[in-house]
Amino acid sequence: AEFFGHTRGAFTGAERQRSGYLQSGNGGTIFLDEIGNLEVGLQGKLLRVLQDGEYRLLGTSRHQRADVRFIAATNENLAQRVDQRQFRPDLYYRIRGGWLQLPPLRKRKEDIPILVEAFLKRYQVSGGKGEVDQEAMCLLMEHDYPGNVRELMTVVQTAVNLAQGGPITTACLPREMRRRQALTTCRQNFDGNITLPLAEVE
Repeated sequence: AEFFGHTRGAFTGAERQRSGYLQSGNGGTIFLDEIGNLEVGLQGKLLRVLQDGEYRLLGTSRHQRADVRFIAATNENLAQRVDQRQFRPDLYYRIRGGWLQLPPLRKRKEDIPILVEAFLKRYQVSGGKGEVDQEAMCLLMEHDYPGNVRELMTVVQTAVNLAQGGPITTACLPREMRRRQALTTCRQNFDGNITLPLAEVE
């Protein structure tokens, strides 16, 4: 219903007609996040849209055209899921037009200062300095981020709130980032009393 849309009375609770993502995104791009977790029944319906460019609203037999570009992302091994019969092989080969392999954040830590700066601009309160002190930046660089970029984004957002307009220090970071070993490493490299603008830290 969310993806294809539905007519009034198509199912219990469908009190009015509703356009789905395909109709709303017509002429544009639809991003399918975590496509590897899409249930098998929906995979077949999506495959028909990709192959024929047509779909039906729930509750009607009339076909509609979908002029949409799809971009999909997943952290699953789709080839493995195909072997496990959890992902349709025909859909797998249909979406294999062009792959972009993005390594996890722990393998590209040089991106962390750039991402931190972007998130600071997004979450910094009015009048805030938007600074991260050296020791805090070192701890941000030391962490492995099992949650990848989303985890870093949440950490920065929380730190900005805790800093209340001041520079972000180690006290603003989650406890698991302030492990004794990480703090020792960072304090060997930096004088924790010095606060520098993010550009200088980079």
